[in-house]
Amino acid sequence: MGTERDPCFLQDLPETMSSGSSSEAPRSEEKSRNVFLLLTVLVVNMMGFTSGIAIGWTSPVLPKLVKLSPANPLDRAISSDEGAWIAGFMPVGALIGPLIAGQSADKIGRKRTLLMLAFPMIASFLVAAFARNVALLYVSRFLVGLGTGGSFTTLPMFLGEIAENHNRGRLGCTMGIFVATGLFFTYAVGPFLSIQNFCLVCIIPSVIFVVVFTIWIPDTPLYLASIGDQNALETSLVKFRNRPAQAVQKELTDLVNIVQESKRTRGGFRDLIKSRISRRALIIIVGLIILLQFAGISAVLSYLQTIFDGAGTKIAPEINPIIVGFVQMCSTIVASFLVDHVGRRILLLISSIGCCLPLISLGVYFHLQTNQFEVDAIFWLPVVSLVVFITAYNIGLRPIPWAMMGELFPPNVKHVASTLGAITFFAGGLIITILFPSLSEALGMAWSFWIFAILCVIGTLFIFQMVPETKGKSLQQIQVLLQGRKE
Repeated sequence: MGTERDPCFLQDLPETMSSGSSSEAPRSEEKSRNVFLLLTVLVVNMMGFTSGIAIGWTSPVLPKLVKLSPANPLDRAISSDEGAWIAGFMPVGALIGPLIAGQSADKIGRKRTLLMLAFPMIASFLVAAFARNVALLYVSRFLVGLGTGGSFTTLPMFLGEIAENHNRGRLGCTMGIFVATGLFFTYAVGPFLSIQNFCLVCIIPSVIFVVVFTIWIPDTPLYLASIGDQNALETSLVKFRNRPAQAVQKELTDLVNIVQESKRTRGGFRDLIKSRISRRALIIIVGLIILLQFAGISAVLSYLQTIFDGAGTKIAPEINPIIVGFVQMCSTIVASFLVDHVGRRILLLISSIGCCLPLISLGVYFHLQTNQFEVDAIFWLPVVSLVVFITAYNIGLRPIPWAMMGELFPPNVKHVASTLGAITFFAGGLIITILFPSLSEALGMAWSFWIFAILCVIGTLFIFQMVPETKGKSLQQIQVLLQGRKE
């Protein structure tokens, strides 16, 4: 860019920034330093866990609602259109949640915003537990969508702002781990409980979160610096770094400087698109999130049992989602350990290519079945293909875009970028969830999966061309890296 000054102020700041100047600390101190941070991550990610439950909730519940039986608390069986809207109202609410959370995260803080988002989640499961008509289930799903959409906006911000350079990728991926764990919980527990009991159990993580988070966890250092609360800022840094006050003064000073600079350029969406660096970061994040959704994950998760039933597998339908959910959870955990060692870019490339191949094989299976070829000998292929798909998806496409969202943007536009990222995610989810049944009916299951495979190929090319490697880099280094790459 020559000598032109980009509106992104971080390019002029020292490398010892809010993401942590403490990575040089002796490794012998690291365990004790990380105890409070680890417990904070566990507590705050109860929101991620509940979001995973919300996303997968339809998989065990819809099969109970589509037929009139003692397992159905309604007075009738629901239609297929009603089932699609029960699945679809969650992403509808999730489109609104980020708009609320993005603004309040800056006005009242990351902590209070997350606490605020827990209450519609609690309310949603209470409504669903005692619902006796479809309309109340629509309300329930809309409420849980509000909380989930807001969590996908605020959680990456919170995790990124309490992290340091050396663990920022790992902490950013923990949200994906807990979302996957919530999905596994849904698949493993949901089919074996009544809808009412399942919904009541789903309230417990949010209640734990509200109680512990309120009493114990401070807000992020960056937010406390932004409101000029020096005492709370120092206390937050002392807790998250587990160091005495004098040892965090350098980071405290850097944070105050960052906030002072950010106030000169704060203006929301206009600043996001005015800065060449932030604009490029937005293209990367939106592109990755579109790939994340249009790889077909929402269709797989929302209609998991339907896919297995349609494939005619000989494995019990209640067991299929448990297998996939367990693999999903384990592969996301593996990704969190790899992301700060292997790197973001290479994992994303492996993930997108790895998703393409099993989608092709799923398409082949359903093509053979539709054309009445004998498929009994390969009844296992849908299960294996989905396990491979879920593994590949979760080592890259699921966790890494959210981790990168917390590290690519400067503080003055982070809340706007997080809001746009979450809206893109749930808009894509809504489109796929609503259209997948019609697409499968019109084109057949085979072509549905082949279309997703083609989109994965396009996504691989996008990653190769656009996504930089941010492993181990400070926010300042990432900004310079984005500025140096050609648009």
